[in-house]
Amino acid sequence: MAIRGAYQTKQKEVIADYFRVHPDDCVTAEAVYAALDARVGMTTVYRAVTRLCSEGLLRKYTGQSAGEAALYQYSPCGESHLHIRCLDCGVLAHLRCDVVGDFTNHLRGQHGFVLDEGQTVLYGRCEQCEAKRKQQTKE
Repeated sequence: MAIRGAYQTKQKEVIADYFRVHPDDCVTAEAVYAALDARVGMTTVYRAVTRLCSEGLLRKYTGQSAGEAALYQYSPCGESHLHIRCLDCGVLAHLRCDVVGDFTNHLRGQHGFVLDEGQTVLYGRCEQCEAKRKQQTKE
């Protein structure tokens, strides 16, 4: 007997392949739909990303504010890393460096707190937006 929602469809595989080809991108369901050029419907994209998240192939990052679209990213191995997100342009980027490991170890050792890196996003401004902001304050 098949488990409800555990079946594989051609459309779901097309969507999974999109994320496999773009493993570092954090994108909205709408962006996936646009990139697939109408090979699958929007409702199918939403259903597929939800299933792929529950199966562990994708990670979901909720928007900064109510009404903002969630972002999805390929994550087959569950590799932990933090993300940084620009408050101005909204770009979401990976933060992979040794200092992150030192920080998580510090939290565990000094504060008894185990950080869920996959759900942690640091907010600030990217280099371009910060430069633009500084330029605007000079004017």
